[in-house]
Amino acid sequence: MTDSNRSFLPKLPVRELHSHKGDFGHALLVGGGPGMSGAITLATLAALRCGAGLTTVAARSHTRQIVQSTTPCAMTMALDEVSKGYLAESASKQILKKYAPGTVLGIGPGLGRESSQDRMIVDVFQKWPGSAVVDADALNAISETQPQWESIQGTRVLTPHPGEWARLSKIPTNQPQDQQKSAIELALKTRMVIVLKGHQTLVTDGQRQYRNTTGNPSLAVGGSGDVLTGMIVAMLCQGLEPFEASVLSVYLHGLAGDLAHAQLGTPSTLPTDLIDFLPAAFRQYRSEVS
Repeated sequence: MTDSNRSFLPKLPVRELHSHKGDFGHALLVGGGPGMSGAITLATLAALRCGAGLTTVAARSHTRQIVQSTTPCAMTMALDEVSKGYLAESASKQILKKYAPGTVLGIGPGLGRESSQDRMIVDVFQKWPGSAVVDADALNAISETQPQWESIQGTRVLTPHPGEWARLSKIPTNQPQDQQKSAIELALKTRMVIVLKGHQTLVTDGQRQYRNTTGNPSLAVGGSGDVLTGMIVAMLCQGLEPFEASVLSVYLHGLAGDLAHAQLGTPSTLPTDLIDFLPAAFRQYRSEVS
């Protein structure tokens, strides 16, 4: 099933008057390695702006300090480190202990690459019992292994750009149609959702395909994908199924980019501007699906 019409957009549940933060899930975000704390900060701000009831950043000490200085709205959690600020293999146990019903994991933004950290990522990828959004260097880490897809306990949403998908699928970026075909095939085989980012981003669960129509070249800047990761995590926290959460996030992400672009133009639109324009994107979305 292929659809890019606005009538296809999922509806985010309306919040009841008696709602409380526990009704809207807990976003647990892992990332922010040396020199890249901004990536997990962007994902955190996006998760908060898109309605996660609680948001916790699990990271190395220096990253936690940066996140706390950026927003008072998120909690932080210390993870074991090895030299140079990368996460230790033992951090997987710390992350897995945080699982509870309603907790959604987002892992990858700004992590960087290091052998013990890669092993931690693969372990968490295999064992996390619930929904997880896997991005950036978390994708690069699992691309160097042969994941035991059949043993994965929870739901996975992979959010690669074409370069990351080339490493995972072994299909080069100059073959976009073959990349899309392989994404559909792997999603069907593994029951995962794959968000292949780019012009007209493809979202697929193997049976359904959605090609996005929002967005513009202003999104072609580092950090835009980190914002999307936080958005998908927040949608999952609020009870949307993985395919629907991914479709809605991709649409709103591009729409926020369109609204920011209309006011700021290219090349002046930043990933932080996407977050600032999300409230306007939500208002327009609700008027379209009401």
